[in-house]
Amino acid sequence: MRMRIYIALLFTSMASVSFAGFQLLDDAAKGSLTIVENTSPVLSLRYGDQLPTGVDPKYVRSCYIHPLWSLDGQLLTDDFPKDHPHHHGVFWAWPVVKVRDQETQNWHPHQPPLRHHFVRWSEKAADDTGATVTMENRWVLDEKEEVAREEVRIQVHPAQDSARAIDVTITIEAVGGPLTLQGTHEGKKGYGGFCWRASPEFSGATITTDAGVSKKDFVNQMQWWVDLSTTNSGVAIFPGTMYPELPPNWMARNSYAGFVNISWPGLQPVTLQAGEEITLRHRLYVHEGRADREAIEKVYRSYLTGAGYPAKGY
Repeated sequence: MRMRIYIALLFTSMASVSFAGFQLLDDAAKGSLTIVENTSPVLSLRYGDQLPTGVDPKYVRSCYIHPLWSLDGQLLTDDFPKDHPHHHGVFWAWPVVKVRDQETQNWHPHQPPLRHHFVRWSEKAADDTGATVTMENRWVLDEKEEVAREEVRIQVHPAQDSARAIDVTITIEAVGGPLTLQGTHEGKKGYGGFCWRASPEFSGATITTDAGVSKKDFVNQMQWWVDLSTTNSGVAIFPGTMYPELPPNWMARNSYAGFVNISWPGLQPVTLQAGEEITLRHRLYVHEGRADREAIEKVYRSYLTGAGYPAKGY
């Protein structure tokens, strides 16, 4: 109910906008850009600093997706959850980042801090065929020094066949020296990279992979794709074309909450030299109802081959 009130208020505040096809609704005061198809919100991109009243300032964040909505307007993401307040919607972060001869991270709050900061929009387009936005960000160490440049391109496709595809392409370039990313914390587990923290309704949801249904959480497990779904809706995450490793390792949870993460680079660190960049492509496949493994497998194969990339392993 609260989410539907939020949607109503969103459109009331933008009453002068025509809602034919896709629209971009930018609320500069809140640092939030919302993509809408007709009168249905798809996602909001939180480009400005976000910090709810009463939350420790160390958890301030920006440059991530929240909310992400289902086709029928239900909330699919969580932000500032009490169990893991560093989780935030659809985000990308690493528990180990080595830069300037220091070890830091942008997963948990850390000293010295490493933060995403929005710089500018380099692309904003919307029409009857879809919506595309590209933002340029920078990673700032200890609120003083830029250590990486980041470009995030989000392309939203029209809803069809009870599903919607959203492409998220992230390019990271090291600035001023080497930048090392590692998907492990203190040598334990394997996580970090592209993540979806699901809304509370996904606690106990069904985890489906290309190998079948998983009955328990897993970490550092190799899969081609992973889906988390309830009887109402779900989201599959696909590693995109030319991903550094295919199939990648994953973390997926449905115990304390719903959480899905393409764990790249995993346990082995990857270092970018100054001026070197890495591009990570992903697709969010938002669908109605509980996942059907064979149907999503078919969609993923089509995604890989349709993008001109050989479907390795298929």
